[in-house]
Amino acid sequence: MTEQSKKADRSSRVMCESIASTVLDLFVDELLVEANLSDDRVLDAVRISELARDFKGENKDKYLRHIRKIAEDWLTDIERDHWKQVRKRPFERILVHRFSHLFPPTESLDDPGAVSRRALPGLLHAFELMAGAEFLGQCQDAGRTVFRTLKEERGGELSWNDFYGDQGANDLVDDLLVIVAWGFKDPGKRLKWLRDQINAKLSPPEDYAFEGDAIDNWTLAEEGLVEILRGLFLEFKNKLANADGARLIELRYGQKASKTIESLVGRLFDED
Repeated sequence: MTEQSKKADRSSRVMCESIASTVLDLFVDELLVEANLSDDRVLDAVRISELARDFKGENKDKYLRHIRKIAEDWLTDIERDHWKQVRKRPFERILVHRFSHLFPPTESLDDPGAVSRRALPGLLHAFELMAGAEFLGQCQDAGRTVFRTLKEERGGELSWNDFYGDQGANDLVDDLLVIVAWGFKDPGKRLKWLRDQINAKLSPPEDYAFEGDAIDNWTLAEEGLVEILRGLFLEFKNKLANADGARLIELRYGQKASKTIESLVGRLFDED
């Protein structure tokens, strides 16, 4: 089976068709059993309606187990493919983790502050334009090194939460964000530019159909972009809240960069 056919088999449409077919087969089985119990092996409309009502009510556990299994298998395949790809890009994963709480199902796409995973290619492309492909590549290489080192140290006990909490990995994300912060001398222009870049490179909606019915027409709103940036720069906000943290930022990035970060953090969180 080709990669394209595998992807098609894992679409939400195929999953829904499989569930519908399974439920229909189970109900037909119910009808056949009931028909075989009758003298003339014929069911009238009233009896079929009664069986349908029972099937959806008292007897629903008979088919819910099958539906749950289909859905769980589908989600497992999706997750397996996702993590297989993500393991190759641990730097991107820790970066995205900072705002992953904005993704459905935690947030509904009907909320302008919610963010679809469709935004990720455009966001990473925009950051590459701002920081340069070479610098972003260095961050990705360093992220893989950090991940490999942690895995060697902890073996099978390494979890993604361990990686998310690693200071060295988070420093790499912050190094990128410092360069991003320099680009916000005119916040209004930069926000519009970022939105344009992201919305121009949205992933196909079928890739994330599980995010809900609104996925087809979703585009990133300014509220959602601000929430992404807040998630990304929250680490800096927390560090700036105390003198020791602010000193560490200045030591690592210099006084001018520290002031730039402080200014952007102030703008992003000025409603808090």
